[in-house]
Amino acid sequence: MKAIVQLEFDGRCREAFEFYARALGGEIKVMNALGETKDVPLPPGSRPAGAESIRFAQLAIGDTLIQGNDLPPGEYRPKQGFNVALHVRDKAEAHRVFGALADGGRVETPLSEVAWSSAFGMLKDRFGTPWLILSMDE
Repeated sequence: MKAIVQLEFDGRCREAFEFYARALGGEIKVMNALGETKDVPLPPGSRPAGAESIRFAQLAIGDTLIQGNDLPPGEYRPKQGFNVALHVRDKAEAHRVFGALADGGRVETPLSEVAWSSAFGMLKDRFGTPWLILSMDE
């Protein structure tokens, strides 16, 4: 079994995934707009969104995958009750990733040293996605 984060957006999935690819050093593996896949039926109970809306996006960051899609107008709700936790190799990488994701977003817990990590912080990026950054160095 493998758990993969699936993020939903209000028409900004493409913009978000391009931002995440730059900020996290990842590679977009899939970016399918609804207009490009109109011959593929929607899942039962789904409503169509605009042709430019993203049906499915996938970003690879090392061995990790993040997936996403746009929701039809009026169906998006702000994210709450979770965060996307990124365990990075060292304090320098934590500062780089935190700074990149915080650009245009809101810092919830400033990046700082805590008992369990040399660099720990939490933020919501410009798309409303909540992130937890944790340095794994000793």
